[in-house]
Amino acid sequence: MALHREIGLASATFLVIGNIIGIGIFTTSGLIADQIDASGWLIGVWLLGGALALIGALCYSKLGILFPRAGGEYAFLRPSYGPFTAFLSGWASLFIGFTAPIAASALGLAYYLSPYLPGISEQNSLSIRLTATTALLTVSLLISVGLKAGNRIHSLITLLNALLVLVFGLLILQSSPAQENLLPAISGGLLDTGLPSLASAIILVMFTYSGWNAAAYIAEEIKSPTRNIPGALLLGTGCVVLLYTVINLAYLSAVPLSALKGQVAIAEVVSTAVFGEFGRNLVNILILFPIMSSLTAMSIAGPRGYFAMSRDGLFPRWLSVVHATKKIPLRAIWFQTAVAILFIAVGDLYQILLYSGFVLIFFSTLTVSALFKVSKTRLLPAVFIVVNTLVLVTATLSNPWEALAGALTVAAGIPVYFYYRKRAE
Repeated sequence: MALHREIGLASATFLVIGNIIGIGIFTTSGLIADQIDASGWLIGVWLLGGALALIGALCYSKLGILFPRAGGEYAFLRPSYGPFTAFLSGWASLFIGFTAPIAASALGLAYYLSPYLPGISEQNSLSIRLTATTALLTVSLLISVGLKAGNRIHSLITLLNALLVLVFGLLILQSSPAQENLLPAISGGLLDTGLPSLASAIILVMFTYSGWNAAAYIAEEIKSPTRNIPGALLLGTGCVVLLYTVINLAYLSAVPLSALKGQVAIAEVVSTAVFGEFGRNLVNILILFPIMSSLTAMSIAGPRGYFAMSRDGLFPRWLSVVHATKKIPLRAIWFQTAVAILFIAVGDLYQILLYSGFVLIFFSTLTVSALFKVSKTRLLPAVFIVVNTLVLVTATLSNPWEALAGALTVAAGIPVYFYYRKRAE
């Protein structure tokens, strides 16, 4: 049941980048523009979200050095808050943090592929689901080849993904009338934006940044963890902050703000405006790479959480088996794949992404608070906790049903915990 320390700084950094950059950066900016209108906050929320993610990465780095074990939040919360709280964080990771987003990403991949593959149509849900299942099985097979080979495959996909996203943003910026569109969009005063709208926007931003903690899930497999865990978390998150800033400057430069507000397919709107019909096809192809990168990253990171819970007797024991030659928790990987396929069979999963931000922020905030119990570090954890708590409270008051849905998902894990706790005793 022991994992192997064979992952270097580069692979761990690419895991962070791949876990963050997903379809969110191509879909959330229009919704944010609808929330906060013309204001410096249109860029400010991305910088604030990036700063929070970097502070979170610094705090997780400290925890990763103190507890270099697999499992992410589960591994960090258990020594400080006990197995019950740790289990609920792992349960939330299973359904909200990894499996459902994996299924939703696979479905998204199928939808974007449908115009280019014969026999697949958006109107034919069976063909879409079969394509999504095939994509997910392919990713699972790729990362099942072994620890080093699987991470190399993911690193190559993520490197290509990051370069394409950067080039896309720079091309839009170069071809856009920035003075006509960007300056009016960010000209509004910062104080003109209401706190509830700002909090809702930050929730969307933090969901798009979610994944900055990916290296914490493989902490037990990272070589020289004292150096490489902080390096991977900070380098990966920092690169994505720069990419997201460039992309959002490009969006706001390309078309008037009124054309962006409320748009989900914002990248398609912008690219079509700048490049015409060619731009629409360009975005459809471009989006495939972040989805594939995100799929592989989540498929690598998520199973380490279930592995850790299983090793502690809080999940089925067979999930803690490490393959002797491949050096990966193979059963946990395919368990996650099977659950994701069940989600794909259910249908449209994008609604779960609307409420997952609440739960992800809650558990990351709780995890950072553990530093007060195990370390003398105070300032950065305090900033992270205060800002995130303010965002959570304000956003919950303005979006109570989404928050309730997230809370109920977590609460569903309570009887499961007591079942396995009783079996362990």
